[in-house]
Amino acid sequence: MRILQVYKDVFPFTTGGIERYIHDLSSFLAKRGHEVAVLTAGSGFRQRSAFVSGFSVIELPALGRVLSNPLSLAYGRAMRQWKPDVVHFHLPLPTAEVARLMDPGKTPFIATYHSDIVRQAFLLPLYGPLLRRFLKRASLVLATSGRYARTSPFLMGLDNLRVVPIGVDLSHFCPGTEERSDFFLFAGRFRSYKGIHILLEAWRGMATPPPLVLAGGGPLEGWIRERITGLPARIVHNPCDAELLSLYRTAAALILPSDRRSEAYGMVQLEAMACGTPVISTDLPTGVPWVNRHMKTGLVVPPGNATALAKAVARIRDDGPLCQALSRGALKRAETRFDSQRLFLEVESCLTEAASRSQLH
Repeated sequence: MRILQVYKDVFPFTTGGIERYIHDLSSFLAKRGHEVAVLTAGSGFRQRSAFVSGFSVIELPALGRVLSNPLSLAYGRAMRQWKPDVVHFHLPLPTAEVARLMDPGKTPFIATYHSDIVRQAFLLPLYGPLLRRFLKRASLVLATSGRYARTSPFLMGLDNLRVVPIGVDLSHFCPGTEERSDFFLFAGRFRSYKGIHILLEAWRGMATPPPLVLAGGGPLEGWIRERITGLPARIVHNPCDAELLSLYRTAAALILPSDRRSEAYGMVQLEAMACGTPVISTDLPTGVPWVNRHMKTGLVVPPGNATALAKAVARIRDDGPLCQALSRGALKRAETRFDSQRLFLEVESCLTEAASRSQLH
């Protein structure tokens, strides 16, 4: 099949959970014999192309971005010109959704629904009806967890909905020979919904806080550097894959303190769990606490509660037998439920089903 993936960015040109997922899925599909391209939006006025990991990346011209959404008029034209057998949209991406609604054509499409729009919720009176129409026209809509499907107002009631979780590459993220250290790890983009302010509040509230490593980068990096002064904390700026893997393998636990629904899944949880590392995460109405099971793979605390977060850190630090049990549980859950290769096969099956339906009609 000729498969076109559509999003605003893709790894390795941009780091992020969705971007890495699209890269890994595209590489997998290419190895399966499909011709794959990823349609993204650039920052200039010229279209550019690249070939990475077995698939093509087509970077469309764009006027810029407003509230993270690329302003590009080229999505519709590019989708027609590439002539795919099936298109796979990754949402939210209003620009591409509108382009498809304005020029529907006959090419079937599926959509992976990664997250509701949260920060730009004031646009929902305008965007919401368009999104609902787009989702109803999809051959299939893939939700990354049943919990998110049950709590998203845009997914509830869809009769074309499937749940296909995001997995982790178990050949890469796996336990190593390194010894565990005493530091706690935050990994991810430094964005407001990640709850980093709650994390630092928890550290400041502890009498003897353990070492803290914040691995990543993003808009809040300067703000974070100012506020970790006096704390046993350091930033590892945008670690490479090998550095991040080492951090996962040696951390006492990963902390995902996100406090908003924008955190729909938390890929870093899976990566840490696959390395046998317990997770402390928050009880958001999303897939986050479904991935990390309380008292089985880690601890789950109320979002926005620095005191509860500090107590969970102390529990992991001071209770060796519990920490070991959670480590074993994290590894087992990652290996039995979240093997990316098996889950990519499910996505491939959905793409094939969508393309086959079009041929029947």
